[in-house]
Formats: sequence, C-alpha cells, structure tokens
Amino acid sequence: MSKSKAFVTGLLFGGVAAGVTVLFAAPSSGKDFRKKLTQKGIELKRSFQEIKNDSKLLKEQVIQTAVESKEVFGELKDDMQKAFSAWTQDIKPNKENIERKLEEIQKSIDHLQKTVPAKK
Repeated sequence: MSKSKAFVTGLLFGGVAAGVTVLFAAPSSGKDFRKKLTQKGIELKRSFQEIKNDSKLLKEQVIQTAVESKEVFGELKDDMQKAFSAWTQDIKPNKENIERKLEEIQKSIDHLQKTVPAKK
C-alpha cells in the first residue's frame, strides 16, 4: 500500500473512531443517539464518496498531465535538435575562419622561433 493511500485510510478510520467515541461519550437519549449515528453515517458515506470522486479526478488529471508532458518534451527535444543544428551551421564559417587564423599564428610563431636567435 502506498504511503498516501495508507495515510488516507488511517485518516478515515481515525475520523470514524473519533466520531463514534464522541457520540458514545455525549450524554443523550437512545433515540437522539441513533439519529446522530444515522446522520454521521450519512455524512461519512458522503465524505467517502467525495474522496472517491476526488481520487478518480486526480488520477485522470495525473494521466492527462503525463500524456501532455510526453508530447511537450517530444516537441522540445525536436526543437532543441533543430536549434542546435542551425547553430552549428551558423557558426561553421566562423569556426573555420578561427581555425585558419590559429594555423597562421602558429606558423608565424614557428617562423619567429627559427629566425630570431635565442638569448644566451
């Protein structure tokens, strides 16, 4: 049993036990007691039905959110791949130019090292 399910079950049984205890502890006639007990039973039934309906609604919302999230993340992945591909193409000329300039600088450094005498 999941933690949340165990918590809700414990909460419900605790509420029922508290309600019954209050009914038994309160001074009233048998007729009043039965009437209160019947009312509390109806209220409890209504509460259980509301919890059941809310649980079903929550389950449907979680499922719907999961489906929508899957779609959104799929679209996001595709968009990111397209953007990265476009960015790679956009920077390609600059990258090649920078690589050429670095090669030229390296050649200049090599040439200078060969032509300039070393300090003694």
